[in-house]
Amino acid sequence: MKLRKINKCPICRSDKIRKIGKIKNHLKEIDNKFDLMKCESCLHRFISKFPSQAVLINLYKTDSPLVFGGTNHEVDQKKKFINNGFKNVPVQNDHWIFKYVNINNGRFFEIGPGLCRLYKTFLSKGWSCQGLEPRSFVKIKGIKKTFNEIKNDNDIVAAFDVLEHVENPIEILKKINKKMKKNGQIFLTFPHSESFKSKILKERWQMVVPLAHLHFFSGKSTDIMLKKAGFRTVVIKDFSFVEVRRLFRNLIKLPFLILKDIFKFKFKNITNRLFEFYLNFLDLIKGDQLKVVAIKI
Repeated sequence: MKLRKINKCPICRSDKIRKIGKIKNHLKEIDNKFDLMKCESCLHRFISKFPSQAVLINLYKTDSPLVFGGTNHEVDQKKKFINNGFKNVPVQNDHWIFKYVNINNGRFFEIGPGLCRLYKTFLSKGWSCQGLEPRSFVKIKGIKKTFNEIKNDNDIVAAFDVLEHVENPIEILKKINKKMKKNGQIFLTFPHSESFKSKILKERWQMVVPLAHLHFFSGKSTDIMLKKAGFRTVVIKDFSFVEVRRLFRNLIKLPFLILKDIFKFKFKNITNRLFEFYLNFLDLIKGDQLKVVAIKI
């Protein structure tokens, strides 16, 4: 597979970039093949080499392990989706996007709808919906494989956990822009390069997984990217996948687990438990994900 070495920041084009560390991977063919890089100008982080977008699309189409590792939960959810069909997909009426959607009905376009929960929610609300999804198991009315098949004049676009996967996020956003109405809203999420987890764990941060994730965005790089693509930023906010209730339960259990480790002389376990709790607590303060709302200018 041909890879292109990245000598400038993919977002702001600054050449003030530095290596953070060598990236390890459980797949031998890409283990220690990439460095994690950081732009000193816009704080964007990215891997040191990119494949072409055509190569990436093919990897996603085939569910290649190079881009799709998948936790056990994710694999189970995919099997459930395939076996049970779209009619059994639950809707997400409490999704955060609805706090910002400024119209009651219109045209909705989602890139990478995946298991289609949000897509089905908009359908259930009477919206005209279309999606772009390269993975072959998503076979639903309105889901297309290429941008050329997507109709124009969309009011709302959602691209959750998408831009970190593509070779050129700005070019993808420009394509999206052309499919939207003026003053249409776009909603995005992706990994946050300036989170506590990112800063502490560096190349060991769980978001750093070539070739699935190529980019890690800061608030500054996000704003620059959106302006270059013809959008005005409305919201950039960090968030965490850590559940407060679960963290509190873990805090209550922690002393007992530590005592158990002491009795079994598993002192490394104690360090790991304390460090994990510390990281998750910090993640609630400055989360390792960003949610973004912007408007087409």
